[in-house]
Amino acid sequence: MLVIVVLVAGGGYGGYRAFSGGSSTPPVALAPCPASSTTPAAAQREQLEVRNATLKTGLAKQVARQLRQRHFRVGKPGNTLFRGKGVATVQYSPDRLQSARLVAAQFDGATLAPVSGSHVLEVDIGPKFRSLVPLAQAQAAQQSIVGTSSPRPSSAPSPTCAPRSPNATRKVKR
Repeated sequence: MLVIVVLVAGGGYGGYRAFSGGSSTPPVALAPCPASSTTPAAAQREQLEVRNATLKTGLAKQVARQLRQRHFRVGKPGNTLFRGKGVATVQYSPDRLQSARLVAAQFDGATLAPVSGSHVLEVDIGPKFRSLVPLAQAQAAQQSIVGTSSPRPSSAPSPTCAPRSPNATRKVKR
């Protein structure tokens, strides 16, 4: 009787190992994949001043709201004494060049104007402004300006991280 119990137990254990991948080490949960971000870090850190360079009331406030929706850090909008001629003029100090390019990419036909000093990032909205570029176009421009700063989603499973989901648990056997 003891021999039969040992054979059944041994067969059960062998079957368990065969169907579970043959590993006796416990599975290890992977760390969650980093969250992707569509907003460049520079746009989040640096404050952008939005100024109305037209006679149209409320234009700077409207554009500031739209830029905030695109995750730019915008200060209090206002007016400028300068009367613009084009779509928009982005004024920037040398330490804000990349951010200025990101801001200019939001406008079709914006011009860049370097100024002296530091920490200067301002956009003056001109009379030819009609609307910001479509979000997809702005994101494509962002990728060309800052490069791929965040991983693109892939349908293939990642061997180094687990998908971010409250119920997702990916296990790897050692």
